[in-house]
Amino acid sequence: MNKDVQEQKVLKRKNKEQKELRKWKGLLTKKDTKYYFTILIIVLTIIYVVDEITSNINGTLQSAVLFDLFNITSKDVNSPEYKEAINLSTLLSYPTYAFLLLAPFYKALADKYGRRLFLAINTIGMGLGMLICMFASNIYTYTIGALLILFVTPNDVQIMYIMEVAPPKHRAKLCSITKALALMSVSLIGVLRMIFMNEEMSSWRNVYIIPIIFALIVGFMSVFFVKETPIFMEQRIKYLEKTDEERKIDEEKAKKKTRNTEGGVINAIKFILKNKQLRFIALTALIFTMSTGITSYYETVMNGGKMTKEDIDVAIVFFPFANALVTMSSGFLADKFGRKKTGVTLAIGAAIMLTGFVLSVKMGGSPALIGICYGLFLGCLWSTSDLLFLVLPGESTPTSMRASVIGTMNLLLTIGTGISWALLILGQTFFDMGWVCLVVCIPMMIIAIFILLFKVRETKNVNLEEVTGKE
Repeated sequence: MNKDVQEQKVLKRKNKEQKELRKWKGLLTKKDTKYYFTILIIVLTIIYVVDEITSNINGTLQSAVLFDLFNITSKDVNSPEYKEAINLSTLLSYPTYAFLLLAPFYKALADKYGRRLFLAINTIGMGLGMLICMFASNIYTYTIGALLILFVTPNDVQIMYIMEVAPPKHRAKLCSITKALALMSVSLIGVLRMIFMNEEMSSWRNVYIIPIIFALIVGFMSVFFVKETPIFMEQRIKYLEKTDEERKIDEEKAKKKTRNTEGGVINAIKFILKNKQLRFIALTALIFTMSTGITSYYETVMNGGKMTKEDIDVAIVFFPFANALVTMSSGFLADKFGRKKTGVTLAIGAAIMLTGFVLSVKMGGSPALIGICYGLFLGCLWSTSDLLFLVLPGESTPTSMRASVIGTMNLLLTIGTGISWALLILGQTFFDMGWVCLVVCIPMMIIAIFILLFKVRETKNVNLEEVTGKE
């Protein structure tokens, strides 16, 4: 009986796979329309824009959200009530990050079911996350919406799409152009604040309306106007055409390769601790990341200075352009002048621009200048982070360990950010958030700069195949 049931299950699976195989073959042989690629890039760019706006919108509304949800009628970010509110908000954020442990398993589903499905799910998820935040009546419901946003935005399926559909000679250009447009689009949040926010405490909710509509519409549009990537279809067809015996052989080979590989988180940690170059890169990255916490509280810093609501709107319009400029330039600088020199220069730039941002806020500087200072700080900060967490460790690690080491470095990013939040929240309980950011972040940057300058080797032009990881 059990044998018959098992055979029926196998037959049912094979019939299902044959149906799927016919579907992918039919779609692969179907010719694209004349303007399909142009339409695809436009849709992907809009999704990228929605992604960046969704990622940044909660941060730009931080003080208004907390004033409303905690009924802080004084609207004073230096009041005890606000300090308690931001403390609770941050504490609620810590447990939600545990949910992100599911993210790698979720991302892996795109290799089985296709990119198109998850492009739609993630984009619609952004809209739903913002919708929950918009209608939240308390901080707990708001945190659920923020968690959904946090879960779907890092997946970046739109980037995977561009990588897999663009002609090789245009791939880097298209990725750079769409990224620049997406980063600059964050300025639209400032415009939406100008249009929708007023003295009414709940007016911040209206800022979500247009981004939600765009996310839901473009998410559903992608179902009808976006075709699955040819690379995925070819790989899936290749898998479905194999017999069970061939698949079993492939699985055994994969298991054998896994057993023989040097990778894995534990091995990666051991390798980092043993290798002098990686040990100092990891130490630099961890310390530098302890200066990133301000990116979660910059709107509170602006609100705690001499800036009006209108001033903050203007600053938010300006900072994404400065951020995009630095982000786009950093890769060219690293290739021309080297990773170390560029990293040190960008880190110094981040320290200077952060100081300029806080001092401009406190001294009543021009909103445009404040926005530009923050945008330049942001671009320098995350470009340095990319060098420390991706480029330098990737170019200092042998191929067999590279993915594991970079993955382990990302754990340091989470740890460092958590420590940074804790230091800032502890400090702002007693002092002004702006000054606390300077006292906490600047020393971390300076320490990281000195370690990078004197303890880390340059990796420019290294041949990745010749990297052994031996001192």
